[in-house]
Amino acid sequence: MAGQTPILDQFLRSVASFVQNRDGAKLQDFLQIEPPLSDIYQQMIQELRRRYPSPQGDNELLQRCEGLVPRTKGASSWIAFPTFMKLYFAFLRDVNVDNLLETYNRLRGLLNQCVMALGDSQMGVIVLPTVFYLSKVLAKLAMGLDRRPELIAHLLRSEGLADREESIEKVTLVEQSANVVREAFIKCLTDRSGTPGPQGKPEGKRIGIYLMANLCLKLLFQCGKLRNAEQMFASISAQSPPLARFPASQRVTYLYYLGRYLFSNNLFYPAQIALQSAYDQCHRQALSQRHLILTYLIPCNIIMGRFPSQKLLQRNEAQGLAEHFEPLRRLIIRGDYIAFRQHLSLSSSSAQWFSRKGTLLAIRNRCEILVWRSFCRRVFIEGGFHGDLQVNGQRGPPPYLYLQKMAVATQWLRSKHNQLPLNGNSNLNTPQYYGPQTISEPTDPDYADLEDPSRVAAPEADQSILGKYGDYISPDSFFDEGGHSQQNTPGQLVDGDPNVDFEGLELDPYAAIDDFEVDQPSLLMREIESILSSLLTQGLMRGYLTHRNPRFAIPGARLRGALPTGYPNVWQTISAREREDSSVPGWVRPPPTIIGGPAMAAGGRVVNLSGARPVGVQ
Repeated sequence: MAGQTPILDQFLRSVASFVQNRDGAKLQDFLQIEPPLSDIYQQMIQELRRRYPSPQGDNELLQRCEGLVPRTKGASSWIAFPTFMKLYFAFLRDVNVDNLLETYNRLRGLLNQCVMALGDSQMGVIVLPTVFYLSKVLAKLAMGLDRRPELIAHLLRSEGLADREESIEKVTLVEQSANVVREAFIKCLTDRSGTPGPQGKPEGKRIGIYLMANLCLKLLFQCGKLRNAEQMFASISAQSPPLARFPASQRVTYLYYLGRYLFSNNLFYPAQIALQSAYDQCHRQALSQRHLILTYLIPCNIIMGRFPSQKLLQRNEAQGLAEHFEPLRRLIIRGDYIAFRQHLSLSSSSAQWFSRKGTLLAIRNRCEILVWRSFCRRVFIEGGFHGDLQVNGQRGPPPYLYLQKMAVATQWLRSKHNQLPLNGNSNLNTPQYYGPQTISEPTDPDYADLEDPSRVAAPEADQSILGKYGDYISPDSFFDEGGHSQQNTPGQLVDGDPNVDFEGLELDPYAAIDDFEVDQPSLLMREIESILSSLLTQGLMRGYLTHRNPRFAIPGARLRGALPTGYPNVWQTISAREREDSSVPGWVRPPPTIIGGPAMAAGGRVVNLSGARPVGVQ
């Protein structure tokens, strides 16, 4: 029977030789699955279809694969490997590349079995290169289908997978692939060969820790399931050898994904450390990789007040980044918060680019406070009191800025952008009674009818409102003040007439506040005080606020000057605060070298015992 399949016989003999010699690299080189396959593989596939047809030939094929591994007491010592080889031959024999969903499922099953073979404590390391190879192929197929879901939409509908209840979270092909790769990562991480922990070396299956981790992280970022990566980083911190003992390509890739993960969790300082290290270790000729790292390293630094230099943006790997980051830098320095918001509005091309990179929300939320700091600084330069330089030896008043000048500058900025008060009055001294005073927001169109009393009063308008919001303002039943259920007459408004009850506080949160009250700050002044208080709390400005006759004062400015004292360097302020704990979660580093041996292990202190007396001597 063996003579009927000469190519398959030779293939099996070669695989048995690789297993006996523990040559995982050559084994992986033999187990090819990506089309187009060479002629020798096509001939072997024809032999498999003729001699071991599906499904009746599967048991006999498995028996032939059992001879590939040593046997102990009549049984195979590595049970999972023959099953994997049988699935490999079945994949070559039965796969239909025209049905991408079936191809994906077969490949995922093949990888699952290979991961099971990887779990063997003695022989599993042989298939580590094959696990990585199959994982890359599976990831490539899954991400390709994720980008073009129309290729398998009809297949999902035919299997009923596309019509599942919306309440059940759909697991994408990419996420399924990440789950399989994570199992391989766990088996590599928990391998007991060598010394575990930060003192250990990459030995056995542990050499694949970061290979599998990087591939799994790539899949998790593709499907947007970053929360699933948290346990991976925690496990690496607890059990992995130091990252520095792995190849540079693995280090750079891992630090890149670690930096992106920390960035997405608003840990910008450790993210900057990880991304900067990835950029420094990346090969200079790997321009696309360095470009990708800069895409996240630059916004990470901008958020902390450090802008990219022109020299950096002119490098080959930074090509195309200046057109996105240079306008952002100018807007932050200029202090025009309205132009900043317009630049990052969802309709702008810059915002769409930042959104595709996953950095838009972080930049919008974190950089606007820097814009306000620049705005306040410019107003102070133009209209603030910088201190009396003529006073010699006398204690004069500290530099200060009247917040009313900030309010006037804010109104002027709005008028410059044609954002007049909502009541249509162009007088900047006229207070507004609706919404935040620092920026105008258009009325939500869904509630436009409720804002217009003339329309609410009309019977036809009442019907239109009930048609839209009837289940809220006129339900069939409701709970009274005592918590008892009450039936409601159809059409009766539970909370009363919206024209009477909702006209005030519900639709206008500032309606009950009288801006003309004596000694009461305006709403705009309150918002400015809140913004400056936030800047002072974060240490981005130094000084104090006074609420009666509102001012921002800068004490202790005589030696250094008002601007350096009241408006310190943002990057230096943040880095000085964050530098106290420079550890990066998820980055395993070698333990610090202890100078002087064990004597310095306790706190690193050296005790001089040259003049010590013997025990018992007084």
